[in-house]
Amino acid sequence: MKGKIRRREKRRGQSLVEFTVLLPLLIMMISGLIEFGFMLNYYLDMIDAAREAARFAADDDPIRLPDGSYIDPNPGFYTRAQTVTLDSINIGSGGQITLDSTTDDVVISCFSVLNGTVNRRFPAGSGENGLSLYGNHISDFTSAEINTMLDPAAPNAGLVMVEIYYDYNQILALPWITAFVPDPVTLHAYSIMPNANVEPTPTP
Repeated sequence: MKGKIRRREKRRGQSLVEFTVLLPLLIMMISGLIEFGFMLNYYLDMIDAAREAARFAADDDPIRLPDGSYIDPNPGFYTRAQTVTLDSINIGSGGQITLDSTTDDVVISCFSVLNGTVNRRFPAGSGENGLSLYGNHISDFTSAEINTMLDPAAPNAGLVMVEIYYDYNQILALPWITAFVPDPVTLHAYSIMPNANVEPTPTP
């Protein structure tokens, strides 16, 4: 009987030692999951905001004024699209995300697609950069990269792309996470929608 009690106590002691050894690793894993969960939540809010802004910009004209005169860039278009982006990200995230003008950015580009490839990119003066709100970032996509997303057999089209850049500062910022993951992490979300106003015009 005494031998059985000793064996039980030995097993309990062994389990306690094993748990004590594994506890730091478990804490690291759980805290890492929590941190990445926060970051994923922010990223999903950014995707929703980019989609909402691109949907709004899809009905606006980036190269013409209300009187029909050509202007590139049309400042009203970009101002409206950027304002909707900022409002969408702030409201959609419940106020969690507010873009910092010194690090974050909103970049908007429009594309004219002819015969399955990008024919022109707007604003024309920005080259491959797109139009930046704060001047901290340029577009992550070249026209050649946009071409890889297009169906060559699709009809001619116009597109608008809204990109959001946000420096996510870790909430827990624990040393065993920051040792492997930079703090802050730059999150990038984008959305592309059709925009008939920049469709290529047929030549007679």
